[in-house]
Amino acid sequence: MTPDSLRQAIREKARAVGFDKVGFAPAQLPESQPRLKEWLERSYHGEMAWMERTPERRTDASLSLEGASSLVCCALNYYRGAPAAAPHGFGVISSYAQGEDYHRVLERKLREVAGFIEARASVRTKIYVDTGPLLEKSYAAAAGLGWVGKHSNLLSREGSSWFFLGEILVPLDLTPRHAPEGNHCGTCTRCLAACPTGAIVEPYVVDSRLCISYLTIELRGFIPRELRPLIGNRIYGCDDCQDVCPWNRFAVKSDVPELLPKEPLASMDLAGILRMSREEFLEATRNSAIRRARYAGFLRNAAVALGNARDPRAVPALVEALEHDEALVRGHSAWALGFIGDPSAQPPLESRLGREGEPKVREEIEWALAELSKSVPRRRPRARS
Repeated sequence: MTPDSLRQAIREKARAVGFDKVGFAPAQLPESQPRLKEWLERSYHGEMAWMERTPERRTDASLSLEGASSLVCCALNYYRGAPAAAPHGFGVISSYAQGEDYHRVLERKLREVAGFIEARASVRTKIYVDTGPLLEKSYAAAAGLGWVGKHSNLLSREGSSWFFLGEILVPLDLTPRHAPEGNHCGTCTRCLAACPTGAIVEPYVVDSRLCISYLTIELRGFIPRELRPLIGNRIYGCDDCQDVCPWNRFAVKSDVPELLPKEPLASMDLAGILRMSREEFLEATRNSAIRRARYAGFLRNAAVALGNARDPRAVPALVEALEHDEALVRGHSAWALGFIGDPSAQPPLESRLGREGEPKVREEIEWALAELSKSVPRRRPRARS
């Protein structure tokens, strides 16, 4: 087959298995190296240490598959409509994580396309879905699927930014000679203004250490105290920068059934999440991307969201969590009790402080008790007769 006919056959196959967009990119993106280097030097990757390991692999796919000279870049729409406000006492899970784990959904489709290529061209391929050392959005832009917006997500004039991305590395030159799509963000800065934590520190640059998606998913330790109130009721990821993007008014709802919200997490309140056992968490997140946050991290997020609700009705669940096996859960529950400011939390906090051996948790309990002391009115001295 000629390169043109093979490209066309691959496009037809990719669309037949359900992909909304498909394009072809070169294996090397040398123009992306300086920006990646600067981003890493600023430590914007936070604790994601894998980002700084062999960074050259992120812009050269031939280092992941010997002889790779092209990437087949595929995009799958996951838009589910404008988000509804979460009921009081419930948390918000990012739209992409409410259904089946997107890695599994895309991998099944990519394997079909990869098998088709291998059979037609007698070559060995390799697939990635947000797991390989590639700058996926840069490759997708090079493949003509859209442009990288100021919020650092891929944007398309034919369907918004609500896309999952996947790649097939191919040892064939399939890259057509075309200019990548131009940038159409213009002077708009809505995404920068909408970011709750100011994580989009400048157009096209995100400091992961401030990003709610990073804080609720990738960060394994304690969330910085000054950022917790800004997280609100988000317990896994954040879509704010996408929700406000004007290009997303052209979004079309996805009809992929695997991406519909799963039970029981879709209808579980924050107190219920905080009371989950490890076994219950694993069962509830079976085949879900939410497992990425891990058990302690997900309950930590629920504790923060309960604190941000500032509802005294959450105090019993948070008091119970002071006895949790996981230090992350105990510490953030203590913070939440202090942030709510209900005086009934003082005795259990003092009791836990006397038995707590983890320094970070003790620090959170002491902070909470100090906050409670501010809200307890002092008794006026009796006037002498």
